[in-house]
Amino acid sequence: MRVSLAILAGLCLSLLPLAASGETYTSDQYGFSAEFPAEPVAGKPQGAETDAKGKFISNSVMFKTQVMGVYTAMVTVESYTVPMNINSSSRLQMMAQIFAADYGGRVTSSTPGKLDGHRARFFSYEKPDHSSGGNGVVVVVQDKLPRAYMAVSMHTSLASEGDIAALDKFVASFHVK
Repeated sequence: MRVSLAILAGLCLSLLPLAASGETYTSDQYGFSAEFPAEPVAGKPQGAETDAKGKFISNSVMFKTQVMGVYTAMVTVESYTVPMNINSSSRLQMMAQIFAADYGGRVTSSTPGKLDGHRARFFSYEKPDHSSGGNGVVVVVQDKLPRAYMAVSMHTSLASEGDIAALDKFVASFHVK
C-alpha cells in the first residue's frame, strides 16, 4: 500500500503545471515584460550608482529564473531616482562589456538597434573555453527619471535544445514600456 501511495503522490505532482512556464511576466513597477522559461524570482532593490557625495542616485533590481548548472534567464533594471541625462550609446556598449567580463567571458557580437523606440544593443557572449554563453539586449529609456535594462540568457553544454529555444524566446520577448 505504501508503494501505491508513493506512486499516486508522484503522479499527482507530475500533473501540476510548471510555475508560469511559457507565460509572459510583466512588471508594471519596473516597466518591462518578458517570457521567462519559469516564474522569475525578484531580488530586493539595491543602491547602484552614486553622486559625487556618495549618495545613491539609482537603484538596481534583478529578476531571475535558473536551473543551476544548466541555464539562467535574468532581467536587471536600474532606475534613477533623480533627473539624469544618460549617454546611451556609451552606456549600452559598456553594460554588455561589463556583464561579459563579470561572467568571465567576452562579447562575441554586438549590434546597435532599437527596442520599443529606445536605443538598444543586442549582443552574444561566451566563456573562452566555450563551456557556456548566451545572448542579451541592453536598453536605455531616456525619461525624466531614466531606466537602464539588461535582459540576458546563459546556458551551459547541459542545456537541451528546448532550453536554448526557451532562452532565445525569452530574450526575443523582452519589451520595455
